[in-house]
Amino acid sequence: MVSAHGGTVEKFIGDAVMAVFGLPTAHGDDASRAVSAALELRDRVRAEPLLADALPIRIGLNTGEVVASREAETGGDFLITGDAVNVAARLQQGAGIWSIVAGERTARAAPGFSFGPLQVVDARGKAEPVRAADVLGRASIERRPLPLLGREPDLAQLELVARRSFEEQRPFLVTVIAPAGTGKSRLLEEFLERLQRSTPECVVAIAQCLPYGQRLTFWPLRAILHRLVGTSEDAPQEDLRADLVGWLESLGMPDPGSTAALLLATIGAGEGDVADRVDLLAAWRDTLELAAARRPLVVVFEDLHWSSDSFLDLVEHVTQPHGDARLLMLVLSRGELLDRRPTWGGGRRNHVSLALEPLDRPSIGGLVQHLLESASEEVVDAVAARAEGNPFYAGEIVRSILDRAGPRASPADVQDALARLPDTVQATVLARLDGLPASERRVLQLGAVFGRSFLAGGVTTLEPTLGPDLEGTLAALVDREMVRRTGGDLYTFRHILIREVAYGTLPRSERARLHAAAGHWLEELATQREDAYAELIAYHYREAAALSTFLAEPQAALVKVKAVEWLRRAAETAGAAGADVEARRHLTSALEWADGAELSDIHELIGDTYVGGDATISAYETAYRLASEAGRSPDDRLRLLSKLIEYEARFQGSVGGRRSLESMDALAAEGRALLRQVTDDRARSRIHIGLSFLPFWRRSVGAQMSAAEIARAEEDARLGLAYAERVDDAPLMSAALDGIGSLAMDRGDWAESRTQARTRLGFKERLNHPERLDAYSVATWTSTVLGDLADADRVSSEALATVQAGQAPGMSLHLVAWRAEALFCLGRWDEAVTAAERAEALWRELGQAATGYGVRAFLAAFDVARARADGDAVERWRAIVRAILQQFGAQDAARRLAFHYIALEVDALARELEEEFAIRAPDRRGRSIGLCVDHGVSIDEGALRQYVAGSMEERTALLEGHARRALGQQSSDGTQLERALVIFERCAAVPYAARVRTELGRLTGNEEMVAAGIGALEALGDVDQIDRYRPPVR
Repeated sequence: MVSAHGGTVEKFIGDAVMAVFGLPTAHGDDASRAVSAALELRDRVRAEPLLADALPIRIGLNTGEVVASREAETGGDFLITGDAVNVAARLQQGAGIWSIVAGERTARAAPGFSFGPLQVVDARGKAEPVRAADVLGRASIERRPLPLLGREPDLAQLELVARRSFEEQRPFLVTVIAPAGTGKSRLLEEFLERLQRSTPECVVAIAQCLPYGQRLTFWPLRAILHRLVGTSEDAPQEDLRADLVGWLESLGMPDPGSTAALLLATIGAGEGDVADRVDLLAAWRDTLELAAARRPLVVVFEDLHWSSDSFLDLVEHVTQPHGDARLLMLVLSRGELLDRRPTWGGGRRNHVSLALEPLDRPSIGGLVQHLLESASEEVVDAVAARAEGNPFYAGEIVRSILDRAGPRASPADVQDALARLPDTVQATVLARLDGLPASERRVLQLGAVFGRSFLAGGVTTLEPTLGPDLEGTLAALVDREMVRRTGGDLYTFRHILIREVAYGTLPRSERARLHAAAGHWLEELATQREDAYAELIAYHYREAAALSTFLAEPQAALVKVKAVEWLRRAAETAGAAGADVEARRHLTSALEWADGAELSDIHELIGDTYVGGDATISAYETAYRLASEAGRSPDDRLRLLSKLIEYEARFQGSVGGRRSLESMDALAAEGRALLRQVTDDRARSRIHIGLSFLPFWRRSVGAQMSAAEIARAEEDARLGLAYAERVDDAPLMSAALDGIGSLAMDRGDWAESRTQARTRLGFKERLNHPERLDAYSVATWTSTVLGDLADADRVSSEALATVQAGQAPGMSLHLVAWRAEALFCLGRWDEAVTAAERAEALWRELGQAATGYGVRAFLAAFDVARARADGDAVERWRAIVRAILQQFGAQDAARRLAFHYIALEVDALARELEEEFAIRAPDRRGRSIGLCVDHGVSIDEGALRQYVAGSMEERTALLEGHARRALGQQSSDGTQLERALVIFERCAAVPYAARVRTELGRLTGNEEMVAAGIGALEALGDVDQIDRYRPPVR
């Protein structure tokens, strides 16, 4: 029994036994080991009837310095002598039957055990009195909970919001923002404790975000789902699925099976294809609302500043519920959340924000008094001054004082201990860790490898020698308030700073080994639940691989292989839940350690997580090059090449670094050559689709195609559609139809292009969200160009209702840009500016990329600002347009027009319109003609008549209206102005109709018409144009 606790039986003296702990090896917690061994020995003997009657025992324990020698005749055993040994013998002799008496130093060095009061013991042969205490057993008395000081108003506000939510059945979101250690967790603890008393039927679910650098996409949702359903977190996935479906049925969920599949997809337990992000977010919102309809529900998101971007999107979505529900959502976060999402909670009537300020001196003083039980004003002032209002820091200072000076220290001892403490909270925590027994410090280090929370089994796996005494060590750490037990085998650091400091004490070489071991342990733990744990396992192997230079071979090579394997799986899991940003992050990390064929595959997967843009092109181009160099199969190479061509040609508006005509022609030739060698219909479909967009691409670089080349592109589009239909692939069919629509645009058949977009929308849920959004965008685009502004408004509004934060930002920007254009033309200028602001947010989310397709949103806002004489806004929107256009190398006519437009270079604008009047980008040409007319700059009449003829043929109504207005103004032709007015009124193009009405009234002397036109402009706030009409009517 002694040896089991790390001690050594030193010798037998008659019926007495002497044991020593700390020799030959000191463990750091030897006093605790000795007390634990004494209790177990006493209890085992007393519980055995024969031994208890024959051998009643008493035990004395003492701690101190001894003289130890090893002699040959003893076989190498130690001989222990010294005053500490003598005192232990005296304590044993003075103890009662079945009693254990410990010296004062032992009692102080053994946390986790209860002792009687210190008493003076008569120790024969000692000149000074000996103080000792009876060992009562393992500590079972909980520390007195800290009072909530200085946060009473914040607690009252939380309780008020909860009461309103539950009584009014109205969902609320409360965000508590404060620096580390300011008391967020303590406020939450007090609130939930009082809530259980006031509303015992309330369900509380807590999602804790982990400090893994945004590497765990939806991991916190696991805890919420398991709490709501009532299953343990280690339940098999099939059990969780069955329980979840049953629970959803009991809530009255309309389609419990489908909803369960979506919820499970977020935690890596889904089955089947990638979940649609809109459906996934809606599933979580609907589930929480239904759960809150049954019983009051509080959902807590702790440390949200550490969450992934996709998780933030989900939280923002579920905190905007549609129905009535007794639902309170509580977010605890540091200020970094607002750095990442400056508009968090903004504009919502159901949002309450609490910013916790540092505690005042009386509150900190009350905390110090409570912890020290009694303290002089000088000590309270000193602690309060150093803590600077941070209650966690104050608590750590006091606990450090107690560790150094003891619970019954004199004021002088307290002052001395305080003087020797570091002056930062991290250093104070480190000092506490340094003062711990070695085993306790080691458990904290190993637990920190796993994060904020850890399983005792995981610690044992990392260091098996801790196993026998781990329970006692953890109990001691709980008693010291370093960790808290949060259920079963799970422990959580009492504060994240403790975890951070403990992890920081690990050498980098040791971190590499420990993360590798943690990843291996989690792999075994995750059997048959691999997707659920994929991101967590990937995190540990990634950390190990990043430090692999500290590992010996073959382990260093193995952790790199494991890192790539699990990062790819983590990306697949994140992608299945619609979290492309996180999937891309995992894949980019994997590139560092991948080699061979894996490199090509990973670059392709990275490209798949984007929709257009230079990054997409770069990823596919690299993947294709690597596959070609490796001699991959024709099917593989054609798949990659077709993706490269399709995305560069189809989404050319997002590609700033345009390749040369010769380079694109070479890629097309390679594609046609590979086409003859492949057997995969999907690869065939995709290459034909990509080639069908070449006229669209060539137009963007100012090149033309012959009739034969266009006919070949049309044949490619038909073949691409046929192959897509053969494999019944809806996204491919949609892309093929888009190619057909693009060719219709090239012919000037905008109505046919719109028809193809509407056909694409008929696929509905069979399309992934980016493809569906693109169909909506093209439908809005074509309707705007055709002058069907009401349809553009309706379609874009319907589409945006399906878009959630962070979802397909590139496609969303395209849609919002065309909506802003339509709203401007409709005269709903404030809404147009709001749309432009949304477009700006999306552009910044895309890293301020080359998004030429988004420029029209900013031109619309620029025109509003110019019309309303808002100089600051003019410069704001002008700067954004310039920043986007400057990223494109070769500038086509449409982009040159935009440059001249924002610079108000009206003469240059007119010359550009005259030199190239082919009907391209009709919206920009129409706007440019309008600006020239506003400024009284003439455009060649022949060019204008060609614009009229072409727009009539192509039914581009707004462009026709602008050209007729220009002809009417330049030639004082009332007929042209009348026809322009009819067009603009039919389109409901308010600002343009107002201009023509005013101009026609001035031309004909109709003051009533002038007044109506000016009145419409005044309603818009178009002071710029009104000023131009100030000369008298002629």
